Amino acid sequence: MSDKLNATVKTWELLEAVKVVENFISSERIGKDYLKGVCIETDRKENTLILRTTDLKMAAKVEILGRVNKDGKAVVSCKIFKGLLKVISDTDVSIAIEKDKMIIQTENSKSTISLMEDAEFPVWVGVDKLKYYSVRISDLKNLFENVKFSASVNSENEAVNCVRLEYEEEKLKAAGTDTYRLSYAEIDLKNVEGHPGERLNASVPLKAIDGIVKSMKSKLIIPRVKVLITCGEDKILFKLAGIEIVSELTRLEFPDYKTIIKNLNVDKQAILHTKDFIAVLKRAYSIAKGNKEAKNGAIFDFSRNKLAIKSIDEYSEFKEEIATLYTGEDLKISLNVKFLIDFIGKVKDKTAVMKILNNKSTVLIKGETDDNWIYLTMPLALREY
Repeated sequence: MSDKLNATVKTWELLEAVKVVENFISSERIGKDYLKGVCIETDRKENTLILRTTDLKMAAKVEILGRVNKDGKAVVSCKIFKGLLKVISDTDVSIAIEKDKMIIQTENSKSTISLMEDAEFPVWVGVDKLKYYSVRISDLKNLFENVKFSASVNSENEAVNCVRLEYEEEKLKAAGTDTYRLSYAEIDLKNVEGHPGERLNASVPLKAIDGIVKSMKSKLIIPRVKVLITCGEDKILFKLAGIEIVSELTRLEFPDYKTIIKNLNVDKQAILHTKDFIAVLKRAYSIAKGNKEAKNGAIFDFSRNKLAIKSIDEYSEFKEEIATLYTGEDLKISLNVKFLIDFIGKVKDKTAVMKILNNKSTVLIKGETDDNWIYLTMPLALREY
């Protein structure tokens, strides 16, 4: 049901708000309809339009300024509402409720959407805690993007279908893993605004992290605005420029990534030109992805100042050499090419470093000058092609 809301806002701002909150609707095919809807509320006193979505485990709220004529609330299909807004070319758009319909009107168009009846949309519940962490949007976005690609995308594997977020020693640290690879990154929070006063140890679901990263790229974001992070016992809240995102925390134990990194042994090192390396990896992957016995696998043959990469599928073979600065005994190892592309494709350094012990041990990869972001990947079973 709904109250008779009535408001006018900028079309682009409303569309951007929907693009933020749509990331937090339910992805379940079967379930309560309103969890695929967007709750739209008006606040006449503050002249704001408020959009909210939730899947009951996480929720998003966006406030935008407008001209509010009547207070009210209604829930409509998020997908349909966004579709209508995308085709509006007028600068301003008005939304109002008439009976069981939402009217979306501009100077040159008028559309209607059926309301979601009897939608008992949950009230907004944030995190009631005074202590918070303050981080620049660009820093937090990079931190999450540098680790989230390694997290498991399998929602049933809850312990690693998340990003680990920790604060200690005046650093904000993040890690992601699917148990076959691990990304770790950290940023310095010395002399920044905030009152942490305690350690942060939280595993944030990957869906929430993906939604937060997209929110930080929104056109609604004001440059140089900081993100405020507040963490409670079972929830975490991110606030940025009129956008609030709250998520339940993953309660299962995250792998002990610190011990894995600390106990890593290496005695061989290869330095490669990043641009050349990513190019040859992509060529190798075009064949390796069709390998039925070792999908995405290729053989990396390190010898004095060169690396030979070989991949095959049922019908084709790829082999190419590139120059390296290599120290240590010759080594032949099988690695997942797709995993390497995922990391090397993000490295901004001109050169990348690979550190290895043997063909059965974890490989460490990083940008040559960046010690705040590392990547570990497990080797595959070595098969001679």
